[in-house]
Amino acid sequence: MTDTELKTSKLDELTSEYLRKGYRVVTSPRPEEVPEFLREFQLDLVAVSDNDKVAVVVKSSPDLTSQSLVGLAEAVKAQQGWRLVVVNQPAAPEIPIQGELVPEDRVESLLHEAHVLNAEKRSEAAAMMAWAAAESVLRRLVGSVDVRAERKSSGTILKQLYVLGLIDAEEYDSFNGAMEFRNAFAHGFAATVSSETIERFIRDVQQLKSRAAA
Repeated sequence: MTDTELKTSKLDELTSEYLRKGYRVVTSPRPEEVPEFLREFQLDLVAVSDNDKVAVVVKSSPDLTSQSLVGLAEAVKAQQGWRLVVVNQPAAPEIPIQGELVPEDRVESLLHEAHVLNAEKRSEAAAMMAWAAAESVLRRLVGSVDVRAERKSSGTILKQLYVLGLIDAEEYDSFNGAMEFRNAFAHGFAATVSSETIERFIRDVQQLKSRAAA
């Protein structure tokens, strides 16, 4: 299927789902069909119920960094009762179709193990352990906004969380750096990471986990 066909198929699926849940749905809405604060943006779907209002954008990964999407996220965030859902393509090929995320109590154990390994100067093992904890936190956080995004690629999830304002630029850089190390090391390439970087990353994961639970 072409990208256009994939997007149309996903949009049809979303429309059916929201209608089934009792929402009033407008696909590819014209400016006069949405509130004034949304009229400058190109939306793929708007779904409204008595207690929920959703602006939906179906995007491919490279689009997630676009300035227009950042502006849309900010506009929706400023409106009480509205939320933004950004939907991508189906699950990334490296992500299992089934299976549950690591439970939150296990995340704490993973971070503790990463800290111990790092103290023992076993940096590579510590980084991989910390990243396993990070992925669980990141995927759980993005899943609270869009359940379909939970099984996207790590890079896509990071971009989406940044665009939605759920992580800041400093956190994005920290997680992206850890992801790049993980990708290189896990695929057999030479990669190094400092003990200080790992400790900082562990703290970032812990802070994000605490914030997500608040």
